[in-house]
Amino acid sequence: MGNGDKGITRRGFVAGAGAAAVGLGLAGCAAEQKGEDTNLASTSPEKVAYDPNAGEWIPTVCNMCFNNCSIKAHVVDGVVVELTGNPDGIGSGHICAKGAAGIMTLYDPNRLTKPLRRTNPKKGLDEDPGWEEISWDEAWNEIMTNIGKVAAENPMAVGGASMVSTLNGSVQRSVALACAFGGGQGLLSDICGAGIHVIENMFTGTGNSMPDYQYCRYVIQFGTQAGTATRHGFNMTADRFADLRANEGLRLVSFDPHMSAGAEKADLWVPIRPGSDAAAALAMANVLVEKDLIDRDYLCERTNAPALVDPATKRILRAEGSNKALFWDESAGAAKPYDECAKPALEGDFEVNGVKCRTAFSIYKDHIASMTPEWAEEITTVPAATLRQVAEEFGTVAASGDTIELDGKTFRHRPVAVDLFSGISRHKHAILSTWSCLMLNLLVGAANSVGGFLGYAPRNHGWIEGNPQAGYDIGIWEEDGFIVGNSFFNATPVSFYDLIRNNDYTPVDMTLAQLQPLSEDGHFVHVAQSDPDRYHTTPIKALFWYGCNPLKWWGNWEEQAKVLLDMDYIVGCDISLNETSYFSDLMIPEACYLERYDALPHWFLNHRQPGGLNVPWTVEFWQPVVEAKDGAPGYMDIWGELVWRAGEQSNAAFIGALNAMYRLKEEYQLPLNERLDPERFVDSIFKSFIDEEHGIDWFREHGVYTRERKVDEVYIWDNDTAGRIPFYWDFMLEAKEKVDAKVAELGIPWESDDYIPLPEWRPGVDFYPKDDPAFDIFPVYYTNAQNTDSWLHQNPWINEVNEEDGVTYMLEMNTATAAAKGLASGDEIRLTSTAGYSVEGKLVVSDGVHPECVSGVVGTWDGQSQKMAIAQGKGSNLVSLIPGTTAERMDHLVSAFDQLVRVKVEKIA
Repeated sequence: MGNGDKGITRRGFVAGAGAAAVGLGLAGCAAEQKGEDTNLASTSPEKVAYDPNAGEWIPTVCNMCFNNCSIKAHVVDGVVVELTGNPDGIGSGHICAKGAAGIMTLYDPNRLTKPLRRTNPKKGLDEDPGWEEISWDEAWNEIMTNIGKVAAENPMAVGGASMVSTLNGSVQRSVALACAFGGGQGLLSDICGAGIHVIENMFTGTGNSMPDYQYCRYVIQFGTQAGTATRHGFNMTADRFADLRANEGLRLVSFDPHMSAGAEKADLWVPIRPGSDAAAALAMANVLVEKDLIDRDYLCERTNAPALVDPATKRILRAEGSNKALFWDESAGAAKPYDECAKPALEGDFEVNGVKCRTAFSIYKDHIASMTPEWAEEITTVPAATLRQVAEEFGTVAASGDTIELDGKTFRHRPVAVDLFSGISRHKHAILSTWSCLMLNLLVGAANSVGGFLGYAPRNHGWIEGNPQAGYDIGIWEEDGFIVGNSFFNATPVSFYDLIRNNDYTPVDMTLAQLQPLSEDGHFVHVAQSDPDRYHTTPIKALFWYGCNPLKWWGNWEEQAKVLLDMDYIVGCDISLNETSYFSDLMIPEACYLERYDALPHWFLNHRQPGGLNVPWTVEFWQPVVEAKDGAPGYMDIWGELVWRAGEQSNAAFIGALNAMYRLKEEYQLPLNERLDPERFVDSIFKSFIDEEHGIDWFREHGVYTRERKVDEVYIWDNDTAGRIPFYWDFMLEAKEKVDAKVAELGIPWESDDYIPLPEWRPGVDFYPKDDPAFDIFPVYYTNAQNTDSWLHQNPWINEVNEEDGVTYMLEMNTATAAAKGLASGDEIRLTSTAGYSVEGKLVVSDGVHPECVSGVVGTWDGQSQKMAIAQGKGSNLVSLIPGTTAERMDHLVSAFDQLVRVKVEKIA
């Protein structure tokens, strides 16, 4: 029953699991025989070979993607025979295909469970590493010696890499390497929303935002499938979104080049040319302003749209002393600081102290005047009539709300939202595109309004009455009244305005983050690593990668192979021997997620747990449900061992950092002179954030702790609450001045043209054809519900679904386009990008893809590791078509990676 057996099926595994539990009353259908006391939705629709009432149901957390839903494992005689959703926890009792298939990851016979040392010095996918098993002591001695040697010469030459699937492990990895070796840098994958998180933080106080799944009635989605198939917390919102649509008539409009699950379920699918979403959004903004379908009161009260701007300098006029933005007060006939202005003028031309000025909104109105639906049609291929229709529907529904009373307070009610995610962000000009789309929420007054566009969790009073240890709140940037949100993980304030004002701007590592004050992502490291002389940076020479596959997660894999071959020493830690292991000197295992602890998997509940009324704060317990195979360690054991071997000072620094990062109360803090104890650590977190009674023993029995959310934890703006959102981005001009000065001083080539005060559409590198007209197709990738953010390409159950659906492993092309090229379903085709990189695959034709595109599911497809037999050769890795080390493809504001590339399509004879 192994993953090495390509013929294994779900049915075959169930029979095998049952055989391991012989004598336990083998009978019955799990769905029929579960008692009411378990209250679990079965994931086994067939007859199964085990007794569902035998053994025990152990609560824990899923890690088959990074959403980390609450689950229960059915364990019989030390064997996991079923996984199901936990109705008391995160995910509302739902479990998706990935979650149910986790059992196959646990029992994969090809799992790495013991340390392996390379004996063949030659590296490459066509080389057998000649692995030999060694002891853990030998492995640790090699790690400390070889990485220590590099660190002794330059600590910044030590690097780490990890994946979003294990966020705690990734964060602790970076801290542990820094504490053990005195420095270090990180390679980061592109699986994130560079640009999106920044603007959503500015607009809602949280780096992830959502439609109000309680009161929304009209949703426009750009490049996301939130609530239908994928996105942060989609399994936690699918039922809420479905109920809104079925019972309240919510209308869903999806802008997407491919009819993936979100578009398939939409009321209106709008196939759009990739990389042009901003143009569509700006054209709809043009219609909203032209038709006066905007919320003028909101713009005056909740944005800086009334700010007075000097057209000559494009800078906002400010009060002497306080530096606060000046508005024109119509009641006083004079300019006043925004917080003293009784009746702001939204439009108009004025003169202040001899300076002729205009309101920011007047400048914006002129700015978008030429961005008509007809203008956008040429760029997007979306008919102008469609853009007008959607804009007018959106504005009309927004105006249907007025105010609403909740918990004795009055809130603005705007039942519409524009939502988006990585389909927008994985392009150059990511900030401008995200900003253009989300600005629609501001125009109609929907951001932070009931029914509108909300942060996942902008405010938290703590997880229990009287203990605010886990709590946080938004702040205010006084000069403009802008809200200041909190970070994803430890929920501490992140003021991009303060970073722009007080940042040193001198880069300290290959992320060049100091040159990107609006960025939360360090993806520029991929470019700097390949050309460190250009950026005056230290390249990574010793790499410790964890739970990921650096060879195949960023652009063309052959480019990444050269990067890895240039390193002196590489150690990998994973559950499988994937492609990057072929370039590694040492491989050590990590326990499967069902065999280990995790510390606070959802951190402070503001990143992957979508909030809203009637969605309680939910704290879950991630614990091992079976013993780890061959004693494989969990990530906390690994990082704890690393710093322990590095010495007392390193261990104390690491433990001290964990105490601070996780906000442990003094009485529960871990001792600095002891090795990290995962159980004690988890216990300390629970007791710090809740109370003495709710420690690890309480969670072992109950699994999940909840507290109902307060109204003001969901909706931050009642009529008496301060706070604004930036409409006109004056701070961008300040950032540009400082970035330009610093790169000139350092002699670093850099792009700063996107630091502008109002959004606009700009094309990516390959948006327009350059030389050969044969390169006329855009490859685009998408995610589906069973393939995202994890190790699924090697899972036999998921593979079975992928093989049988007839699409996932295929390349999909528009029916008419294929016919024009003489292609048909079943043809073998080759895609060659303008960079000269090629991938091959089997074609399937449909009407569910834009005529200028070919699409495929994203993943580390086309596996080449001999130790991952199921993944071998499956699917087409579209990302490998893209140059990954070219600075021209990087957004220099937030390190977004421009993945828009043109290809020519050829039939393989």
